Amino acid sequence: MTGPPLALLLDFDGTLVPVAPVPDAVAVSDDVRTLVSAAAARLEGRLALISGRSLDQLDAMWGRSLWPMTVAASHGLELRHDGHRRGPPPPSIFPRLIREIQHRFPPSEGVVIEAKSFGIGLHYRLAPARREAVRALAETAAAEHDLVIQPGDMVYELRLPGPDKGDAVRAIMQLPPFAGSRPIYFGDDLTDIPAIAAARALGGFGFAVGERIAGHADATVASPGEVHERLGALLRGEDAAFIT
Repeated sequence: MTGPPLALLLDFDGTLVPVAPVPDAVAVSDDVRTLVSAAAARLEGRLALISGRSLDQLDAMWGRSLWPMTVAASHGLELRHDGHRRGPPPPSIFPRLIREIQHRFPPSEGVVIEAKSFGIGLHYRLAPARREAVRALAETAAAEHDLVIQPGDMVYELRLPGPDKGDAVRAIMQLPPFAGSRPIYFGDDLTDIPAIAAARALGGFGFAVGERIAGHADATVASPGEVHERLGALLRGEDAAFIT
């Protein structure tokens, strides 16, 4: 395949692993760890994860296999590259805000409260009838505490103002060994739309995983399983098949 070398930028939830009923139910299999590590080696380090989860969450799920990789976490507020981690210190607002939200949505109501370093995920997948109540609470909390609401797949996330995944793509693509390569982004949710746009603006390609954001991508793959198949094609040297 001629042209610039490829760089692979991967969302996590819904892209490398299936979405689970609750965030803590997601697990990273040894097969996924091995596949992603092999793809990173095949691309000479030009592989990055870009996730709305915090870096601490991702490290807890992946273990040591994630350490050598470039990771943008918390929608780009955190970045670890070449072993160096950068990002602001976690603010004190979120532990206090979680306690307030827990009073509003006790566990019996089915709304799952996900604590992150730089945000709070309010998941209503187990309680879809509570969607409007969750949205209203998120809007009130965002206005009171100068936070941003990030809608997602059956979740409203409250997070600090700052970068989005598109900013993360642009930052990563300036770093060695990514600079000068062609970014290929895979993502499944609303938060991935700016990342796909950024990859395309840099001469790259965007895949939607599933149909949710298909209208914003160059092509669609059906599921995380098909993402794994594409990675397998890459490892076999089938670069053209990988992006078509």
